[in-house]
Amino acid sequence: MHRFFVDTAPAERAFLTGDQARQVATVLRLQPGEHLLLVADGTEHEVELQAVATGQVTGKVIARRVVTTELAFALTLAVPVLKGDRSEEIVEAATQLGVTRFLPFTSERSVVRELTSAKRGRWAKIAREAAETSHRGVVPSIEGLVPWSALLQMLDRPIVLWEEATEPRLVEVARTGDVALVIGPEGGLAADEVALARTGGATIASLGRRILRAETAAIAAVAMIVGARDR
Repeated sequence: MHRFFVDTAPAERAFLTGDQARQVATVLRLQPGEHLLLVADGTEHEVELQAVATGQVTGKVIARRVVTTELAFALTLAVPVLKGDRSEEIVEAATQLGVTRFLPFTSERSVVRELTSAKRGRWAKIAREAAETSHRGVVPSIEGLVPWSALLQMLDRPIVLWEEATEPRLVEVARTGDVALVIGPEGGLAADEVALARTGGATIASLGRRILRAETAAIAAVAMIVGARDR
């Protein structure tokens, strides 16, 4: 069944309008009597369609189920705004893997230093579509852009991945509890930024001996944690 995230859980009857109604009616060409899933707040609502039009789709809720695909812990990913669409690659892949919150930031060596409302909106759209594709129960949030110093104040005991670190390894320090990961920009993090993070209680960890592109490091780090703990 096709899945759509909605802001409010439907009661006995369900309604879709706007882009979602157009997709059901003109792209998917669903007909009355067919079923789809509306997801809100970790619960999926199975809906039998009653009327389908480009302006509005209506149906009745016939079943409700708790979504069981979410991680048992919160996983925050702090990401730099990268050139081109590389940050979008991170948002798409990390959403599928289970990240619950994205925190964009700038640091000393950042190449891109702004996140326009249009680009942030595109990130949110990508996250929503990736969450639908991977059958998640929630759409991760996309926070506003913050500088390095403010980022550290927004995270509880973050794990900062630094290419110059040799130990501890990421999997050794992310075994329990909620996780907040920080990935550096194209040019890496400066030593004084790492020192500031360490002073603030962050753990400085390594992903291994090879130097990875920022988007590779972000996706690999999330996959390592999820692979080790999502059982």
